[in-house]
Amino acid sequence: MDHLMLLLLLWSSGLQAEGELNSTESVRLVGGASRCRGTLEVKHEGEWRPLDYSVWTLKTAAAACRESDCGSAVSVVEREESSYRSVWGIWSDCVESGSAVRECAASGSSYTVLHLTCSDHG
Repeated sequence: MDHLMLLLLLWSSGLQAEGELNSTESVRLVGGASRCRGTLEVKHEGEWRPLDYSVWTLKTAAAACRESDCGSAVSVVEREESSYRSVWGIWSDCVESGSAVRECAASGSSYTVLHLTCSDHG
């Protein structure tokens, strides 16, 4: 009986790990009142980081809202952080040309991050 429980535990752990490896989520909004409002973060090179505010427009932000399944961009706001931190900088022309947000990321540091509100902010 103990061997059977161990096998079941190992099998279910393998399924969970496989599901995590196959996850395609690469854009998320965190810290807001809903899943479609908050600080925009991108997973790139295996690391979640917020995005630098510098060159964002509603047109650029629209791609992030679509990738998050949150409709269209309503507002893009610069938020100051209390300290200098690692961020992803995004090439806006890359995103606007149709590339995925994470494909347009470059490593950087900033005091400001992007706070985004999408139309499906509920």
